[in-house]
Amino acid sequence: MKLQNYTLRYLALTLLIVIPIWAGIFYVLILDEVYDNIDDDLKNSKIIIIRHAFVDKKLLNSPEFGINKFTIKPIPKGNYSSKDEFSSTKEFMEYDNDDEPIRILKTVFKDEAGNPYELIIKASIVEEDELLEDLFLALIGLYIMLVISILAVNHLLLKKIWKSFYTILENLKEIKLGTGSKLKPIDSPINEFNILAKEVEKMLNRNESIYSSQKQFIENASHELQTPLAISINKLELFAENTVLTEEQMMEIGKITDTLNRLTRLNKSLLMLSKIENQQFSEEENINFNELILLLTEDYTDLADFKKVKITVTENDTLYFIMNKGLAIALISNLLKNALIHNHHDGFVNFVINKNDILISNTGINFPLNSEVIFSRFYRHTTTNESTGLGLSIVKSILNNYSIGIEYSFMTQHQFKIIFPKK
Repeated sequence: MKLQNYTLRYLALTLLIVIPIWAGIFYVLILDEVYDNIDDDLKNSKIIIIRHAFVDKKLLNSPEFGINKFTIKPIPKGNYSSKDEFSSTKEFMEYDNDDEPIRILKTVFKDEAGNPYELIIKASIVEEDELLEDLFLALIGLYIMLVISILAVNHLLLKKIWKSFYTILENLKEIKLGTGSKLKPIDSPINEFNILAKEVEKMLNRNESIYSSQKQFIENASHELQTPLAISINKLELFAENTVLTEEQMMEIGKITDTLNRLTRLNKSLLMLSKIENQQFSEEENINFNELILLLTEDYTDLADFKKVKITVTENDTLYFIMNKGLAIALISNLLKNALIHNHHDGFVNFVINKNDILISNTGINFPLNSEVIFSRFYRHTTTNESTGLGLSIVKSILNNYSIGIEYSFMTQHQFKIIFPKK
């Protein structure tokens, strides 16, 4: 999710919470103000009616509500409070043909002779349910307009503000260590983005320097290791050929040679892992995995015949993927070699090629491998000298480099499923 949309989502949720709370407070305040105004009007009407009642004695006997909406009735003498009493109720309205809310004022006053009279005045008030409904609709409209306004501001203003930030992101996507690529300069009116661009450029320069040093160290270390190993193996082979040795001595020399050969393979594997993780395989092309698998299975025919393992390839579709050809070869080779080495006589290795995945299944040990550690470096479930314990680590490193997935499962046979991103 983009940063703009991320902030907008939380802003919209905040408004969704804040607006109803604000609406509730606004509704209570408005209703209180309406009641207060109506009560003030009723008090004013009381004063006018009482004044007219002292002038026109006929008003003192008004037991029915007329068009003036008040009644005056004599009541027995006694001690009555002159305090006004307000209440709300409902009354049938002919115009609306329904019961509508009214406000009532009830009070007691005395004439010149001291006789008490009860005065009741009523007035129509705003319908709360209609007010609430109108307020609710208004708030929905307000919320929609606010979100639309924020979206417009977000799209027009914030897009312009964050343009420099997205330029930096696009520049970073194009940067590849070891190629000497540089960040494109930005000219932003925002100081923070200019500082960010400068700091990113400094960091990239440091990483480029470290990368170059590490690359050179790996290449030098590999070369310095390979040369003495190759010399040692050659000298041992010459010594064995030109010297009369006992069978026991020959076996010891054979063991030493096997160890040196394993060190050679280990050195090559570690070098490849380092190169993959440092992304030194930059050249890419569209690889036809069908052709690649058929070619590699043919190359490994001798090993398969020696192990008495049958290799089959099922092509349900043609699979193409853009990647480094050397890494593609290393990927399939390591999986195929792993399936052959850890197989048994009269076993099989099956390749099933689909449009977006490759399924590799093989016979072997009759229990599943630990799926949590099989891709770890130097993990080996057998003690065979043929394995360096780095084959599946190299596979995983290659797949991670291209965001390709891999799944391991066991159902009477071992299965590795390589899942390529859909185009």
